[in-house]
Amino acid sequence: MPTIKDPLGRLIDLSDTTWFGHIIKGHPEMRGLNAEACATLSIPTAILHTTSDRDCRLYYGPSPQPGLIICIVADVARRFVKTAYLARKIKQGIQEWP
Repeated sequence: MPTIKDPLGRLIDLSDTTWFGHIIKGHPEMRGLNAEACATLSIPTAILHTTSDRDCRLYYGPSPQPGLIICIVADVARRFVKTAYLARKIKQGIQEWP
């Protein structure tokens, strides 16, 4: 999987180990959404600070499944994706972008 530049110029790694070993294993609804996950990092609809970790951000983007959105959790200090899943709504938090 690639290294992706977010709209704020940060490079984020989405490794095969994370994608197949964690995300697909723990969130099988993400199977087949590789391109959508990459697009969520590069052209998100919103980026929010998490409440649990000051270095992590929540990236949101559209999902092909009606009523759901993609959420990517990334550690922007260490530059890697931690997890990804489908959500019904954007969590409350401090919006970083746009």
